[in-house]
Amino acid sequence: MVDPSAGIGRSHRGYWLSMAALVVALPAALAAQSWEDVRAWRAQHGREPVPAAVGQAIDYAGARWTVTRLTRLAGGQGHAVVLAEFEAATADPQAAGSSPCQVLLADGDGRTWQPVLFADPAVRKTYPEAEERSLCGGPAFAAAAPGKPALMAASFTVPASARDLTLSIAMLTALPAYLSVSEPRQ
Repeated sequence: MVDPSAGIGRSHRGYWLSMAALVVALPAALAAQSWEDVRAWRAQHGREPVPAAVGQAIDYAGARWTVTRLTRLAGGQGHAVVLAEFEAATADPQAAGSSPCQVLLADGDGRTWQPVLFADPAVRKTYPEAEERSLCGGPAFAAAAPGKPALMAASFTVPASARDLTLSIAMLTALPAYLSVSEPRQ
């Protein structure tokens, strides 16, 4: 006959070993997940601006960047159009073009705008050459020769009341650093 109490010692030992493993594994899993959350938050919020002025060449993300124009154009119906033209010269356009790039415009109140997909009629009329330029990223760098500038442009539709505008250009490979160019004072 089988003694029913013979397996109790082994099952208790397995239970306590499982509990000990859980005490180690659970905090380790939480720490790993928290680290990823901290990294994601830092990439989004813990950014470090690299300030520059319109027309100033500055080294960023392995290229020599210049914001050549940051101009506010008349819009209609309570809005304005902001045109940003910029360029980046690098020895390796293919490598620069493989990194995702983000361009944003923000105002002094913390509001942000992404570039519009199609150029506003004010941009097409006043600066038609800007319409031919790519947004920041791969296509612009693909068209550039090594050491020659990749020409880029972005236009934004903002409320006419928006003030203290700042253009941000961020390359994924260079985060948390990003270029920060303020609208010239009138």
